[in-house]
Amino acid sequence: MTDVFGPNTRGVLHLISHLNRLDGAQIDTVVARWRQQSGQVRARAWNAIGAATTSTERRAVLDAAVQARRDAMDVARRHDRSDWAFWAAAWDAAAAVAAGDRLDERHHRLLVEPISAALPWVTGRLSEEVGSSGLQAAIAEYGGRDD
Repeated sequence: MTDVFGPNTRGVLHLISHLNRLDGAQIDTVVARWRQQSGQVRARAWNAIGAATTSTERRAVLDAAVQARRDAMDVARRHDRSDWAFWAAAWDAAAAVAAGDRLDERHHRLLVEPISAALPWVTGRLSEEVGSSGLQAAIAEYGGRDD
């Protein structure tokens, strides 16, 4: 698989596919969790992505974040939710997942924490090397479904 969405494209694609399955109550929970975080702390995590990735990887990470934000906007619209914090949470989570192992655990967890309220498996590291069946098992272990 190419790394169109950064070092962990496979993980980004799974995140996006699961974002599309969220319901209104899950969106509300993600928004509440995102609003509890400090903007400064999130900014430091984003700086860590910049420091840990090459310029090509950073562009791919941003592409992943943009795609996740677009999908989050569509999901929110389907459920009559308009709070931009949900889009921001998807943006942050996709960037962290896209950066993969380049991003340290502390910053990864911080950026995925709001989305993990609805998708708990996202706190784990799903590497690019994990095959389809292994990825399904990893997602199942963290409470996700891929049906």
